[in-house]
Amino acid sequence: MTIDIAKKRIIMIHGLASKPPQRVLDDLWAECLIENIRVDDKGLATALDNSPETFLSGYWANATPHHIEDDKRYVKKLRVQVDDVIAQRRKMKDKFHVGFGEKVGAFFKSRGESLVKLLAGALTVQDDVMKRYLRETDLYDGDQYISDRMRRPLEDALRQAWDDDCDVALVSHSMGTFISYDVLWRFSHRSEPEFKKYREKVVQMFVTMGSPLGDKVVRDLLFARHHRKGSAKSTRQYPTNIESWHNYACLGDVVAHRTDFDGEFFKDMKKRGALPRRPKHRSIDYVKLHNPFRVVSHIGNKGREKRNPHKSYGYLVQPRLGSWIADFLHGRLK
Repeated sequence: MTIDIAKKRIIMIHGLASKPPQRVLDDLWAECLIENIRVDDKGLATALDNSPETFLSGYWANATPHHIEDDKRYVKKLRVQVDDVIAQRRKMKDKFHVGFGEKVGAFFKSRGESLVKLLAGALTVQDDVMKRYLRETDLYDGDQYISDRMRRPLEDALRQAWDDDCDVALVSHSMGTFISYDVLWRFSHRSEPEFKKYREKVVQMFVTMGSPLGDKVVRDLLFARHHRKGSAKSTRQYPTNIESWHNYACLGDVVAHRTDFDGEFFKDMKKRGALPRRPKHRSIDYVKLHNPFRVVSHIGNKGREKRNPHKSYGYLVQPRLGSWIADFLHGRLK
């Protein structure tokens, strides 16, 4: 049976800058998603193999003046680690989530991991991750020219998809989640023609992975902060163009340490009519996830813990993400 995905687009937007060249990063992200889907839906994965136009990019790393793309030697090692992440997805099937009543320590022990080492490892990468994170957020907040450049690739990708009358799944990671949130807010509320023209357009699925949006400090950077004191029925403090929003947070991820998106966003958005109330799967918080990514070894991290539960590749192979993207591509999001 032929699977028609001609009118579907998956837009990808990465997190903290310091990335491979755009073509490499886009290929790695697409590969993780396709191989995630292939575990349970080989036909759809094959359709994606043959439809590279399905994937659009919001790559923004080069918007920052200090960005230096990863070199070829690092990229070669990174590909090995990404292949390992995909192999873990195939091996573990759908067992990436700490189940109800299951002890977290036992969950990781059964996977040959120590929870103590995992969390300690998160702390060893915390300084590096947070240093870059704070540098990028400072630029985003303090330099309008740079923040406009960060948002523009995603804005252009959304316009392209909407102009082609395509359904959109927006898959975002880390800092890319709040860039995406700001962009969606601008399309929802800004009156300039380049935004207002798309006022009736929506994204069928908004995916946030390893997101800092649960942190008040981050929310204080967003355009919506100017509208928090509006009336109880106002939607001005939220994007209004999201049909479903799924959030993913892995254990030990220092950026996604505040994970109650239902309390911070979903409940109030539904109350105000900014997010559909029904069915329940329109908004989901997936927490206590296992991220299998192991850090690329190089001279600067010898002797350090080799896990980074914030890394995007480990999020992109989460089984529930794969099944929801498959539902989106098949047109089964109801």
